[in-house]
Amino acid sequence: MSKFYFTRKNLIEISLVFSFFAFFLFVFACVDADHSIMAKDNPVEMLYLAIGLPAVKAGFSGYATSILIVVFMTLADAGVIFIRRLAKFKKEKFMTFKWVALSTLFVLICVALSFGTGLTYLAIAANSPIPLLSLLVSSLLVAFILYIFLAALAFAGLSIYVNFKHIDKPYRFFNVAEQEQYEQELDEEEEKSQENQDNLAAKFGENIDADALALGAGALGAVGGGSGQDVGKLSDREKVFAGLSSIDIEFEGFESEKRPVTNIGLDKLCSDFRLYLAAEEKLYFDINTIRAFISGFAASRIIILEGLSGTGKSSLPRYFAKFINAKANFNPVQTTWRDKTSLVGYFNDFTQTFNETEFLKQLYRSTYEKDLFNMMVLDEFNIARVEYYFADFLSILEYPIEEQLIKVMQLPFDFVPPTHLQKGVLKIQPNTYFVCTANKDDSTFSISDKVYDRAIIIDFDDKNIPFEAKANVKRIPIGFDELNKLYLAAKDNKEYLLTHEDILKFSLITDYVYENLDVTFGNRIMHQIEQFVPVFIACGGKKEEALDFLFARKVLTKVQGRYEDYVKTSLLNLDKLITKQYGNKSFSISKQLIASIIRRL
Repeated sequence: MSKFYFTRKNLIEISLVFSFFAFFLFVFACVDADHSIMAKDNPVEMLYLAIGLPAVKAGFSGYATSILIVVFMTLADAGVIFIRRLAKFKKEKFMTFKWVALSTLFVLICVALSFGTGLTYLAIAANSPIPLLSLLVSSLLVAFILYIFLAALAFAGLSIYVNFKHIDKPYRFFNVAEQEQYEQELDEEEEKSQENQDNLAAKFGENIDADALALGAGALGAVGGGSGQDVGKLSDREKVFAGLSSIDIEFEGFESEKRPVTNIGLDKLCSDFRLYLAAEEKLYFDINTIRAFISGFAASRIIILEGLSGTGKSSLPRYFAKFINAKANFNPVQTTWRDKTSLVGYFNDFTQTFNETEFLKQLYRSTYEKDLFNMMVLDEFNIARVEYYFADFLSILEYPIEEQLIKVMQLPFDFVPPTHLQKGVLKIQPNTYFVCTANKDDSTFSISDKVYDRAIIIDFDDKNIPFEAKANVKRIPIGFDELNKLYLAAKDNKEYLLTHEDILKFSLITDYVYENLDVTFGNRIMHQIEQFVPVFIACGGKKEEALDFLFARKVLTKVQGRYEDYVKTSLLNLDKLITKQYGNKSFSISKQLIASIIRRL
């Protein structure tokens, strides 16, 4: 919901009203018969008398009244604007009896306070208020005439100056260097298109008509997801980007309100969410699964929920969004997805509009709802090749947060895009995360290490054991800013950080895996561990549990599917090394996974 503070248009309106009544005050001083401020026979007074208006002495009450008119009439305009904004905020029409009556009453009060003060003073002093009222009204009339004349004169002068300065240029404002660059890009696109046409003609050994081939290329672009690079002259943005423009209209250029602070801790957030799932949704998860899910957002923008169908992968983000009053936007992946256009859409050459996907509109909406935790859920995301359709996002999410920009479309130079799609580029907001559910069956593709290394992976192979939730847990509407501050506070807590001894101890295991199983352990994974561990501890977990979780999901999963002779022996020795370093009761996930891999060998 948008706030009801003033827009720039409102401020311009208030400024114009104030400038008019300030000009009225100047005219009033010019036509005052006492000439206590302005010189006698000034041009404004000459015009005033030439019209046949009466000369009246203003006195103290006259000037006091004129000043009050400036103040209260400006206040009246601001008040009416505020009432209009308030009606819009409450999603009600302004032109109803309630709001019009409220506006009228406010204006009448301001008029009474401005005009009434001086006239009341004169009445008390036994002087007739009629001459003063006549002077005030006459001054308003003359001020209006002069104000219109000066405004027309200023507009004409500005128009002459601007058009004379740009006399040899088309009627639009632009940067010359940028225009030349845009024309060069168009020429390059045209040359490339012509080259492709020549190659296609040579391939089939036919002399294809250029116009017909261009039409055919446009058809292919519309049906198959054209790039939209050479789109020519587009119409208004409400037609080209109907969905994104409607979001702009909905928010009127303003961000949604920030959430109230809940002052909840991460440990209570995890425990309450687990109890809420059990009591309200009859879903039962291990507490460390909940901790890993919530902590994962602090270590990576991509969370992969992997496991067999029906284990609650899709339910976890859905009900977490419900629990904290966030957004979980579900996007079922299709087997036909091959590139970025499947996610963000493409330009249709026939209709001259951009085919906006729900995914794109959800990403765009997050640019306004910056304090709303936003999860873009890609359901069954490995039913198509992740490295194909999600490649751009995999790379972009590695950049610094201010450089996470996704190219949507190459726009014509003079096209005015939606507010947050400048130059055809959309910024991925810090509050946006990508939660991907992945099934393990024959209908899906394997997920490469490129994807696994960038994500936090949570496995859902274990059966959930029901338990009784006695506590009456309510939902906690927490905003992204507050949740992010909790993450940052956990990472700044020295008690939660990995010590030098912790890193050396853990490195003995990772070095062994690298040397004996040829599984790499790069800086990216180490950085994720350093981000994940303190938040996992703040969620109520233990340091060894966090290391165990990441070691199993980030390292040991890369050993699955390998059947060399040395693998079994190396895994048995790895199990002994883990026990030596951390004891029998630690690293249970890793030990179970090692045992599972050995059984398959």
